[in-house]
Amino acid sequence: MKYFKSRFNLIVTVIVLVAVITGAVLYSRNSASAAEDGTPTVQTAKVRKGDMVITASGAGVVEPAAQVDLAFRSAGVLYELNIQLGDQVVSDEVLARLEENIQAEADFQALFSKAGVANARFALADAQAELDNATNAYAYVIGDEAWYWESQLEDAEAALNAFDAAATQSQRDEAQNRVDDARSRRDYLLSLRTDISELDMSLVLANREAAKVKLLDAQTALEVVLTDPSSFTSPLAVLGPQTAKLEQARLAVENTRLTAPFNGTVTELKVVTGQTVNTTPVITIAKTDELFAHIYLDESDLDKIAKGKLVTITFDAYPDTSVVGEVILVEPALQSVDGSPVVSAWVALPVDSGLAILPGMNLEAEVIAAESKDTLLLPKQALRELEPGQYAVFLVGVDGTLILTPVQVGLIDYANAEILSGLNIGDVVSTGNVETK
Repeated sequence: MKYFKSRFNLIVTVIVLVAVITGAVLYSRNSASAAEDGTPTVQTAKVRKGDMVITASGAGVVEPAAQVDLAFRSAGVLYELNIQLGDQVVSDEVLARLEENIQAEADFQALFSKAGVANARFALADAQAELDNATNAYAYVIGDEAWYWESQLEDAEAALNAFDAAATQSQRDEAQNRVDDARSRRDYLLSLRTDISELDMSLVLANREAAKVKLLDAQTALEVVLTDPSSFTSPLAVLGPQTAKLEQARLAVENTRLTAPFNGTVTELKVVTGQTVNTTPVITIAKTDELFAHIYLDESDLDKIAKGKLVTITFDAYPDTSVVGEVILVEPALQSVDGSPVVSAWVALPVDSGLAILPGMNLEAEVIAAESKDTLLLPKQALRELEPGQYAVFLVGVDGTLILTPVQVGLIDYANAEILSGLNIGDVVSTGNVETK
């Protein structure tokens, strides 16, 4: 053949054949010797006791429990700055004010003064008089009988709306019947008044409803100015001119000052007194007394992390020291980091770690997904999967025979498997490739 025309190739072929034959002879002798000694010819391992921990590794950063960037809602010159970087602040504490805040505060406080309360009472009396006039005009247009049943209807509706959760269904039904009866009687009497034009009816109705709103507006405004000014911090629903005046005054104050939204620490300060500012953030407040590790894991480790799992945290700043935290939240959607999908989770850090932990620190995280202490272990390659979730091993008998033995398996990692039942410590099992039939 062409291949053997080269003497060199012929020599190489002879050498390879000799090596193969020699190896086969040695293998046969070793196998025979092993058989005579009664020892198994397959790779084996002993069942031992040990600990198993299933983990998932990730990375992350330290985040405060809450953090907010504060900015003025209007531009101006900074008149007052009451904090420095690193200061501790309390909720609602005034941190900074613009020059315009001086007048805004004065106008706001005037609404709660004796003169302001008197003005609010006068507005209420005026609104009540306007409603009385509108009601009289409405009653005159619809007539005495219809007005009587209109009054009955209003009383019945008020009674129905006053029921709380403890009211029985029969009570509600009875009240609803009174409402329906009064409404039907009023509507019937109005239908007899053919002398009333639709325009006149619409006009008196509109005037009366507008007067009701004005009265409610004045009542609400008076209630506000009778309280302490410091309690008026939330937006007020504007009903009319009186509540609008209060809300505008509150906003004028809020737009020209910054207050702390919660107890925390000043972590960033970008302004000094006398500086002209706009609506960009100038102060950052964070809750540094309660910190969390915001960690990211590969999406393949989603099954290994859940609320309540313990996590070993190692900070880049303290590579030789670790702390243990607890998962408090696994975000319900995957996030993207550098274009890769990851699982995002939050871990509560211990407050007594003894380490100076600061927001923004980088960290490595190892989630303890599952663990078992002082349990039976054997190499993972010894397992033979008979069916999904059903395993067996080849137990090596004293005479070297292999016995297929079902086992109950617990945890499995990259190297070992936990044996819950079916084997005892010291048992020898095959870890080689054994075909099952």
